[in-house]
Amino acid sequence: MSNSHRQPASPKGHLLVHQARASAEAGQWQSALVGFDEAERENSDWGLDPDFLNDRAVALFHNDRVHESLELLDRAINLQPQYGYRYAARGWMKQALRDIQGAIADYEKAVELDPEDAITLNNLGLLEEQVGRMQSAKERFAAADAMDRILDESSIPKASAPVPERAASPAPPAQPANSPWAEVTRALFTRAGRKEFLDFIRNGFKLKD
Repeated sequence: MSNSHRQPASPKGHLLVHQARASAEAGQWQSALVGFDEAERENSDWGLDPDFLNDRAVALFHNDRVHESLELLDRAINLQPQYGYRYAARGWMKQALRDIQGAIADYEKAVELDPEDAITLNNLGLLEEQVGRMQSAKERFAAADAMDRILDESSIPKASAPVPERAASPAPPAQPANSPWAEVTRALFTRAGRKEFLDFIRNGFKLKD
């Protein structure tokens, strides 16, 4: 077979990453973190993959290593500073830690980069309600509802709709289908999903007192 027909080799450690993501999906956070750590020891290039950093950050969070988790999300943002999803992911983490102002700032940046991100519009509206910015929250919800209508008119099922393409930046690698963040994406694509998001925050992120 000629070289032109050969499939590109998978990066070293990809099986460990796959296993770690499977463990995360099952809620086995210690096993997930062990897998991510072993993959990075085997191939330091994983530390330059923002999706890997994102997923390892979630595993760190669930192992009560919050400071390290936020550091990884910072690194992911540095690698893709024009990708709104990165700020939204850090916003979710900050909201879970009840850093409301920090979460609002990240959500605002995410919406600035991607005004059509219905998930983040919902999240931002929720927090703006909490801090009394009622008019702004109302506008966020209206914008999110408009995006819902677009999905309806396009016959795109909200329950499985992908994160929209981020404007003004090259299309980044798709988030892994079994990423721990995937459930958040599915839960929050509609305004009705905001209650599910709060349940996720309480039950999944284990809010700190």
